[in-house]
Amino acid sequence: MPSQEIDQDPKLLESKHERRAANRHVDSAAAQAASPQNVFLFLLAFRILNALSIRTFFQPDEYFQSLEPAWEMVFGGESGAWITWEWKHQLRSSIHPAMFAGVYTVTSYLANLAHLSTHTRAELLIAGPKILQAVIAAYGDYYTWRLAKQVYGHESVIAWTAWFCSTRTLSNCLETTWTIVALSLWPWERLLVGVKNLQFLVYSTSRIREASRLRIEGYEAHQQGITKEHMSLTLAAMACVLRPTNLLLWLSLAGFGLLRANVRTTAILIREALLCGSLVLVFSALVDRLYYQAWTFPPLRFLYFNLAQSLAILYGKNDWHYYLSQGFPLLLTTALPFAIVGFWQALRPQSHAELRGANFLIKSIRVQLAITTTVVSAVLSLVSHKEVRFIYPLLPILHILAAKPVAQFFIATPASPAQHQTSPQLRRKPLFITFLAINLIIAWYTASVHQSGVISVMDHLRHTYEQQTPPHRNMTVGFLMPCHSTPWRSHLVYSNIHAWALGCEPPVNLNSSERVSYVDEADRFYADPLSFMRTEMAAPPQQRRSSTGSAQFINREPDDTVKKQWPVYLVFFEQLEETMTLLLQRSGYKEYWRVFNSHWHDDWRRKGDVIVWRLDLRRKRSGKERHVGG
Repeated sequence: MPSQEIDQDPKLLESKHERRAANRHVDSAAAQAASPQNVFLFLLAFRILNALSIRTFFQPDEYFQSLEPAWEMVFGGESGAWITWEWKHQLRSSIHPAMFAGVYTVTSYLANLAHLSTHTRAELLIAGPKILQAVIAAYGDYYTWRLAKQVYGHESVIAWTAWFCSTRTLSNCLETTWTIVALSLWPWERLLVGVKNLQFLVYSTSRIREASRLRIEGYEAHQQGITKEHMSLTLAAMACVLRPTNLLLWLSLAGFGLLRANVRTTAILIREALLCGSLVLVFSALVDRLYYQAWTFPPLRFLYFNLAQSLAILYGKNDWHYYLSQGFPLLLTTALPFAIVGFWQALRPQSHAELRGANFLIKSIRVQLAITTTVVSAVLSLVSHKEVRFIYPLLPILHILAAKPVAQFFIATPASPAQHQTSPQLRRKPLFITFLAINLIIAWYTASVHQSGVISVMDHLRHTYEQQTPPHRNMTVGFLMPCHSTPWRSHLVYSNIHAWALGCEPPVNLNSSERVSYVDEADRFYADPLSFMRTEMAAPPQQRRSSTGSAQFINREPDDTVKKQWPVYLVFFEQLEETMTLLLQRSGYKEYWRVFNSHWHDDWRRKGDVIVWRLDLRRKRSGKERHVGG
């Protein structure tokens, strides 16, 4: 039958209209489900589940640079919080821990008001910061989606690291959220081509007309409270105060924009940046004054200690290509090839025809994001000490750049205009499922298995304290581990759990010759455990004469110079088990609990299970009491 006759057939036309109406109904329902409010609520629920399900250890800073000072703020200096050297030398902004201090305050007050049990109160104090960080991560995800929509439409992509890292209480995670929110609110259009050229683009394309309708008149036309630009500049300044290295991103982005903007727009941006930046500095100074009880400027001291005194290098030195060869592959995994393609698409030259209308704005935003990522990673590569989390604020940008290549690779392109009204069709399904499975498996393993023992042991010690009789009596614990191998008071909770651990304070204010010979406490212990126990610890309990020279330290009498006393509970990694068995074979310590920690570790001192020994001077049990924790 000829096509003309088909088009004129009433039944076929009616069926065709019904299909179109059904498609419009489906599209309307999908649009309603993807409304900004629904998207945020979904992301919030997802991140709360994410935060509460993580049972592993990643970086010490998620505890010692946020939760420990927050705990001290609320519960006082006698609460047992571990305050590291950075806080004693005023290197960190107190804004970040102050947020968690607010959570501790509210949680503790409500728990006391409701007369909850000590166990329930402790669990809520542990969960509270996780919930706050879940909200922060949800906002980061939401504004990543907003910026992706602004650049592409609806495409987005995510890697396993977003599940593993985003809900941890690291300052880098808060920095990442503030950065992506500021980028989403950034005045891309105005800084791109100036007001006159932008007006031409607005009237030439309906898409940019709608996107720029409320911003076309410039800063002076805004009569409503805080504008998006003010919010963007304020959050950018907050991110820089929190992590001074974030300044690299904004200098690069602002420099790129100012080169393209007209003189009037440049003057307005500089004026507003100075205003917002000054307000943030005043706010930061007041918060730090309250915490440190002195006027100080942590970002400047941070740069002085880490650059002028080169203290950062004590925590590791990496090759110049670390971020290229390890950092970005770890962050992106299966999204890496798509991010590379996205970089190429953003930076490759395009013809005038390809840059007409909306494409010009989209192309320019992608170029700025790609160049900014390149500049930040290149400058950070010049610093000797490198960590993956230092480039974590670039991850949302990398996701956005990778989004379009992912969509082009896995989503079928409609062959005709009529097919645009149908739902997108997934292609290369086996490869897509493989990539998805890889990310899910890695996310599960890193968030639930790898380095889970150092979290479990803190829960076990806390529960042991709760179950002892009589209740609330003192409990002593010693951690013979590399420094900061476990969380601290944020997980022990109770101040009557008196604990000590090996330290690793850097050689602050020492000259170059003294710094060369400096060895921190943890390194001294692992270099010679026997010597450390003889010179820096009291004699073990239940002293006995030793028949072998290897245990002669047991006969040593304590004196006033001893730094550490032997506790009731000793915690260490399996790697140290043979040494501890040899050195303490005649003491009252016996293993009674151990838990899996990791299948492998890049630090030889942290290999194997986490083991707990308990001191039993009565020797009533003939065999050792051992519990295997999961």
